[in-house]
Amino acid sequence: MREEYRTRNIEHPTLNEHEKKPSANFAKPLRSLRLITMVIFILLPITATAQIITQYQQEAAENNPEVRAKYQQYLSALEENPIMGTLPDPEVSFSYFIKPIETRVGPQQGRISVSQMLPWFGSLKDQRSASDLRAKAAFESFQESRNRLFYQVEQTLLELFELDESIRIAEENQMILNSLVELSLSRYETDRATQVDVLRAQIEEEDLNIQIELLKDNREVLLQRMNELLNRIEGSKIILPDSLGETEIKSREELMVQIRQQNPNLNRLRYQEASSKEMKSLAQKQNRPSIKLGVDYIFTGETDMPNVANSGEDALMVMAGFRVPLFGKKNNAKVQQAERNIQDSQYQISSRENSLQTELDASLRDYEDAQRRFNLYNEKQIQRITQAIDIMMESYSSDSSEFEEILRMQRKQLEYQLKRIQARTEQHKAAAFINYLTGKHNLTTQYSKP
Repeated sequence: MREEYRTRNIEHPTLNEHEKKPSANFAKPLRSLRLITMVIFILLPITATAQIITQYQQEAAENNPEVRAKYQQYLSALEENPIMGTLPDPEVSFSYFIKPIETRVGPQQGRISVSQMLPWFGSLKDQRSASDLRAKAAFESFQESRNRLFYQVEQTLLELFELDESIRIAEENQMILNSLVELSLSRYETDRATQVDVLRAQIEEEDLNIQIELLKDNREVLLQRMNELLNRIEGSKIILPDSLGETEIKSREELMVQIRQQNPNLNRLRYQEASSKEMKSLAQKQNRPSIKLGVDYIFTGETDMPNVANSGEDALMVMAGFRVPLFGKKNNAKVQQAERNIQDSQYQISSRENSLQTELDASLRDYEDAQRRFNLYNEKQIQRITQAIDIMMESYSSDSSEFEEILRMQRKQLEYQLKRIQARTEQHKAAAFINYLTGKHNLTTQYSKP
């Protein structure tokens, strides 16, 4: 752009061009300002909604007992590494000769022995690796529980939003039915309508009242569910977003790549497979001998014989030994067990990848279907039925036969309005489930011990 600006308008501008330039320069910032303002107004509800959801998700992650339990399981798995990756405790023994053993340099009175068993080369490394992989699997299990909680929180908030909007829409329609009841009564008093019109309007009004009461009862149940997820006391206030904006998701190919790389369930199974491989290598090494090294220190008393060199000198003895696995059936069984565990993890990974692909396709279908339904109700059906009601209301002043059709269309309008908000929330719920499958809320680094 800068190069284009420098090579343009090389010739001197004419008088007319000088006159046009200020107005053009002035209009450009105005258009940019309008564009920025429009973008801000479009993105503001989306940002506010995302912020509210994120705040509740973080609160739930900090307070939810199930997630905290999973985190403690991860910390417990971290403590296993020092246990598994160290040498066995050394053995120390003391012997006292009740009847001293006479030797040339004097009687042997006691002995101290220190020995250490050393497993086959690489065994400790395999133990540490297997323990570390089990800890990583526990972390992925914690992360799966946390992501599932995030999805449940967002789903519950969306359902609460849908109920609040449904109650608002139903109450607006209740006011319209109220006016229709009054209109039918006034027309009945002047003999321009029948009593049937009044009764029909009253029946529709009572049915709507019952529907509103049910919606309010459902809202109380969802509020309790939300407080349960947040581990709050019963009756705590929940703040909901004012509106739901458009949602965007990536292509199926991109989402499948994210699932294969980030889904905690898949990663947990991969760590389990890797841990089983380390356990197989460890079991194979246990079929080889272990080495035992030790030192004996023998206390020797003074001899009664005169002129004996080194009389009373203590003895020091170095010892080496082997533990030979003559009965290797047990270790062979461990090798076979580890091999079975490897195959089990591989089958589970393949099965889980298939099920995740199916769940993703179902979620994408639900997302697209909700988008189509929302566009249908928002852009066509509600406008058409509103227009039809207006036309029938105008003709009702002269022809009372349209009243039953007015009530039916009013009922249909309420149905479409409720379906519109339902379609919008179902679209957001499908997007939230896709985020859960792809591990969008994964932690970038593993938790460490506090």
